[in-house]
Amino acid sequence: MRTRVSQSLKSKKSRHSMSCRVFRRVFLVLLLSVFSLVFAQAGGQAGQASSKLKTTLCDLYKDLHSIIPTVAFVLFVLAGVSYAGGQFFGAETRAKAVSWSMSMVSGAVIGLLIMQVASVLITNLSGQQLSTICPNIK
Repeated sequence: MRTRVSQSLKSKKSRHSMSCRVFRRVFLVLLLSVFSLVFAQAGGQAGQASSKLKTTLCDLYKDLHSIIPTVAFVLFVLAGVSYAGGQFFGAETRAKAVSWSMSMVSGAVIGLLIMQVASVLITNLSGQQLSTICPNIK
C-alpha cells in the first residue's frame, strides 16, 4: 500500500514538474517573440534610428559619469563609518559591520569599474569614437 502511495506521489510530482518546464518554455518563446515584434517595427528611417541610438548612448554615458562617482564616494564614506562604528560593539556586531563595510567597498569598486568600461562598450556599440558621439563631454 505504501509503495502505491509513494509511486502516485512521484508521478504527480513528475507531471507537475514537466508541466512547469513546458510552461516556462512557452512563456520564454512568447516573451522573445514579443520583443522581436517590438524591435521589428521601424520607427522611421535607418538614419533616424542611428541618430537616436547615438543620442541615447551619449545620455547613458553622461548619466553614468555623473551618478556613479557620487554613489561610490558615499559608499566609501559609509563603509568607513560602518567599520569604525562596529569596533565599539561586541564581536558579532563587529563582524557584521566588517561584512557590511566590505560589501560597500566592493560595490563602490564595481561601480567605478563599470564607469570605466562604459566608454569602451559605447565605442564598440556605436562603431565611432566617444568624442564624435558626445562632442560636448570633457
